[in-house]
Parts: sequence; structure tokens; C-alpha cells
Amino acid sequence: MASMLLAGLAVSTVLFMRDERHEMQEILYEKAKTTMTITSARLATNFQEGDLPGLDDELAPVVEDHDFDYAFVYDDQHILTHAQDDDVTFEAPDDLPTIDSLRPQRNVMRITDRSMELLTPVVVNGKNVAGFGLGVSLDLLSRQAHRLRLRLLLVTMVLVSSALVFIAWWTRRTVTPLNELKRGAERIAGGDLSVRVTPTGIDEVGNLAATFNQLAESLQQTLEEKDSALRESTRLYRNLKVARARLDRAERLSAVGMLAAGVSHELNNPLSIILSTAGNLRESLADANTMVIDDLAMIESETQRCRRIIQGLLNFAASGERHLAEVDLNNLLRETFAIAVRDDRAHGLTVEWGLDTNLPPLWVDPLQVQQVFLNLLMNAADAMNGRGQINIRTAESIEGGRRQVLIEFRDHGCGITPADLDHIFDPFYTTKKGGTGFGLGLAVSYGIIHAHGGEITVQSTIGQGSAFTITLPRRVEQTALRKVSHESR
Repeated sequence: MASMLLAGLAVSTVLFMRDERHEMQEILYEKAKTTMTITSARLATNFQEGDLPGLDDELAPVVEDHDFDYAFVYDDQHILTHAQDDDVTFEAPDDLPTIDSLRPQRNVMRITDRSMELLTPVVVNGKNVAGFGLGVSLDLLSRQAHRLRLRLLLVTMVLVSSALVFIAWWTRRTVTPLNELKRGAERIAGGDLSVRVTPTGIDEVGNLAATFNQLAESLQQTLEEKDSALRESTRLYRNLKVARARLDRAERLSAVGMLAAGVSHELNNPLSIILSTAGNLRESLADANTMVIDDLAMIESETQRCRRIIQGLLNFAASGERHLAEVDLNNLLRETFAIAVRDDRAHGLTVEWGLDTNLPPLWVDPLQVQQVFLNLLMNAADAMNGRGQINIRTAESIEGGRRQVLIEFRDHGCGITPADLDHIFDPFYTTKKGGTGFGLGLAVSYGIIHAHGGEITVQSTIGQGSAFTITLPRRVEQTALRKVSHESR
């Protein structure tokens, strides 16, 4: 009986919908005819006055009516102008009738799925000068049909609602919670420990869901604690490696420094005697054999070279006293660069400054720190063959609760190989060819910065350049500096 009632309701609804649609279509058709009569007369006036740009002004008010989708004016060749509703995309019809085939008061009507299109001529002095097309929206008919279909669905839903409510209730009480638990278990098996299920009651299924949530939360907490411990262990291990490398280097440099200080002082006196004796011999043999004079000059030259090496050893051993003062690092950097470019090796250097104007003054030995800056500038000049740009940057940072000042020297030279990076701060280690360097500049710079409580590091890429970064504490008291005298070594 329910099926028969539904079938009868469906047939009656279909017939009613057909009549309702036909009636609404007639109403829309009459409204469109009236609009077209008025609008075509206005369009004829525009054609008669030659005001073709004014056609848009006549079409715009037409499409403001929600019952009309679009309007257009055309001739036998193309669409002259058109207007459309904001929700409609106008597409020019391909099979428009010719202008002469149109007749006044006998509109050509074409119906598509969405609109009813009417065509009428624009007549000026009894002659068809254009065609006027109007797209009438059939959305109202569609909405009417939709409402009728909703009524049919409503009746159907009333007939089956009781069964559906019972089935939904039973499913919710039994099957749905079990399926949710199954999906949650699958997600946990896949590694997603954030999944939780919603308990549906206080029965066995609800207790099972609560137990499931407790298990998932416990697993997630355990995994997070494990990951946190692993990250902390990795961080500590990395810091330990860095500290061990620094300690090894400090021990190595300390041993070399102690040896250098002792050897340097022991060699200074003999070398002074050799240099003085060679000079006296050269003066006394001024009129003697030229080869002997040349040999004595070579002895003096090589002795001076040995003295320079010894002076470098003494600097590395850090036997001199430091004279501390508050220093503006930005000014010191500018002064050092001005000194460096006077040298033929760095005459072609240019600089791009990135100095922090709010940088605080530091308590350092300006001469020793300037020596470090000068060493880095000359190394950058050698890496770029005496010509190129170096970037110098300063900034203040806080790391581990400790205020520090950063100074960076970045060149665009040949770079340093990974094998050399581990040894560039070692004494007498040099990559320069032809005896142009002793390998003490970076070792001395490392010792100076280390004695000031700071650190110097380097990053380099072959073919792209190197970046030396110096970190100095915000303020280092004089008593905190390591002063190593010759006697203590």
C-alpha cells in the first residue's frame, strides 16, 4: 500500500509540475516580450542617432532583473555588444538567424536547459538594422520543480523515518563504536599515536574505548619522552665532540707555545751575533771579492728571515703583556682596513660593511685585536689574488645567557679544502706556495682571541670563498685574560 501511495503521489506530482512549469513559462514569456518591445525601441533610437556606444547603457538595466540572464545586439556579421548577469557567462550563439529573417511582434524563441532565448529585430525607418536577443532565466522554473520534488521526498521520508531511526540507533549503539575502535587501532599500528576515540556510554563498548584512549596516551607519552631523551643525547654528544676538539687544539697549541717560547729566546742571541758579525765582515770587506760580499748579504738576509720567524714564535707564545682598553670595534675595523689596502698585496680590495651601529665597546688589547683583523684581511687578499670584495659584518648576540660580539670576515676567493680546515690554526701549517708565509698568522690570531676569552671559527667552500667568524665576550676583565710569561713557560 505504501508503494501504491508513493507511485500515485509521484504521478500526480509529475503532472502538477508539468502544468506549473508551463504556466510559469508563459508568465516569463510575456514579461520578456514586454521588455523586448521597450528595449528594442530604445535601441532603435541609438541606431538612428548613431550612438552605438550607448547600446551598453540600454542593455545594462535589462540584466539587472534576475529573470534575465543576458542580452545582446548583433548584425549579420558579429555581436555588436552584450551584457550579462554576474553569475552567467555569455557565449555568442553560432546559429543566429539573419537580420532580415526577423519579424516585429513575432519573436523567435529558442529554449535551452537553462534559459529561454528570444530574438526580435531593431527597426529604424521600417528597416531591420540589427537583432536584439534576450536570455530569459529558467531558474525560477527549476526552483519550483525542486520544491515539488522536496514535497515528494518529505512524504517518502515520513514513511520510512521510523525504520531509519531504529537502524541508526542500533548502529550507533553497537557497530559504529566498534568500527571506530578498529580504525583507531589501525592508525596506532601505522604510527599515529595521537588518535583517540569517543566513548559512547558506560557499557562494555564505552569501557573498551576509555581503555583504548589510556593505552594510546601512554604510548604517545613514552615515545615523546624517548624522542626528547634522544635529542638531548645527540645535542650533548655534539657539544662534547666540539669541546673535545677545542681541548685537543688548546693542548696542542699550548705545548707548541711552550716549546716555541723557550726555543725562540735561546735562538735570539746567537742569531743577533751572526747578524752583527756578518754586517761587520761585509763592511770591512767592502773592496773585496764581490762573491764574498754577496754571500755575506745572503747570510744577513736569511738571518733576518730567521728572526722574523722567531718573532712570530714569540707572538704565538703570547709572552707579551696586554694593554686593555675599551675599544669601538667598528672604528678599529675601519682603521685596520685602511692600513691593509696600503699594502701591495691588498691594494685592489674593496669592502662591503655590515656594521652594527649599536655595538657596545669591548675591553680588549686594541693592538693585538688589530693584528688579528689585519691577518684575516691579508689572507683574504691572498685568496682573491689581491683583488675583489670582502664583506665585514659585526653584530651582538646572546648565546647560553652570555652576551657576545660577532665579527665576520667573508671573502670570495678560492676557498679552503676540507683537509686543510682541520689544520689552518696549527703553527707552521700554510697553503701558500713559494715560501710567502710561515704558517703563524692564523695560529697567532687563534692565541690572541683565545686569550681574550673568545673564539675564532671558519667555514669555507672551494671556489666560493671563506668566512672567518670571531666571537668575543661582551666584557672581559683584565684578570680573566690568560697572561703567559716566559718564566712560567
